Amino acid sequence: MGAGVRTPAGATIDALWDAVCAGRSSAIPHADDRLPHDARLLVCPIQDFDPADFLTPVECRRFDRVHQLAVAAAEDALRSAGPDRPPPERCAVVCGSGIGAAATVDAQHLRLQASGVRGLSPLVVPMTMGNAAAALLSLRFGFTGPCLTVSTACASGATAIAEGLELLRRGAADLVLAGGAEAPLTLSTLAGFLRLDVMSRRVDAPALASRPFDVDRDGFVMGEGAAFVVLQRAEATPGGGAPARRSLGRVLGQASNADAHHLVAPSPGGEGALACMRAALTDAGLGPSDVAHVNAHGTGTGAGDLAEALALSRLFDGAPPAVTAVKGATGHLVAASGVVEAIVTLRAIAEGVVPPVAGLRRLDPACPVDAVIGQPRSLGAGAALSASFGFGGLNTVLVLGAA
Repeated sequence: MGAGVRTPAGATIDALWDAVCAGRSSAIPHADDRLPHDARLLVCPIQDFDPADFLTPVECRRFDRVHQLAVAAAEDALRSAGPDRPPPERCAVVCGSGIGAAATVDAQHLRLQASGVRGLSPLVVPMTMGNAAAALLSLRFGFTGPCLTVSTACASGATAIAEGLELLRRGAADLVLAGGAEAPLTLSTLAGFLRLDVMSRRVDAPALASRPFDVDRDGFVMGEGAAFVVLQRAEATPGGGAPARRSLGRVLGQASNADAHHLVAPSPGGEGALACMRAALTDAGLGPSDVAHVNAHGTGTGAGDLAEALALSRLFDGAPPAVTAVKGATGHLVAASGVVEAIVTLRAIAEGVVPPVAGLRRLDPACPVDAVIGQPRSLGAGAALSASFGFGGLNTVLVLGAA
């Protein structure tokens, strides 16, 4: 398995891993005069990203930032997987998308208001369609196999990996470029999440703003990013889906389901999350006792963290293994989150270390999990769960293992 990332915590897997292990937050204050003074907030942006390193001047103008980030991360993933590839018709793309081309939508709306229909770009539809990122990656790399877009909100990236695994299992592809991308740091998107009242207001202490499972958590910090993995089948792999020779690790199993409870709130007691975790382990042919580590969704919201913690406690009969949550360092990357977290989980398995939860200082007594606080913790042998849960009650859990 090859992998590539563009995140607020680092533009390479090594840099991302170092930031996560250090418990270093990437949150900074966000200044926008168009937002009310009492609506101050924090964001996790990617610093020093230059799309001209990957795209032509015309492409830089036409591609939304989300597409630019996707190209950068996907190119790194394919490069790390090595030069040997199957024929183009045996190569697939699965891309997770939550919000999509938010900056282009905002900009084109302003042009429509100012200049009418003729002020719009003639490419506004292909620039903003939900499947644009997947299509652009297919075009860029000449992959003529399945080209899919999945949208399961904050679980989209994990769902893309899950669907990529299924393409390999049923023989529809021999290589799958799977991942997610998001660039939601725009006025309309941030204002919308402000109105939803799910973002942290701890503007005077950015390093402690995103603090999953902490007793003083008050919401997440929105970030931007992209992450992709290259999935390839390998011989005699339990559960299917395994790496190429330059491998970060293996995808052993997956499951997706829906709470069917509420558009935003998780099901009481984490029922949907629990069912998804159990199904993923069954798919991998494993049980809870085979799991040494959990990378939690851990957004830092009151209800979300509590539901996930209760689900984990029930899955592991009150004694969950070591738990971390990456969003304390990266912020919430929406469609990219699940892929970033899967990559960190695989790196944790490879290094034998569980990173701490950045920002977590006092574990909420109502969250019965063994969260790693302060310093990395040694990790024993075993599989790991990487959990992703999205608005709409949409859940995806990946079971991951060593190369």
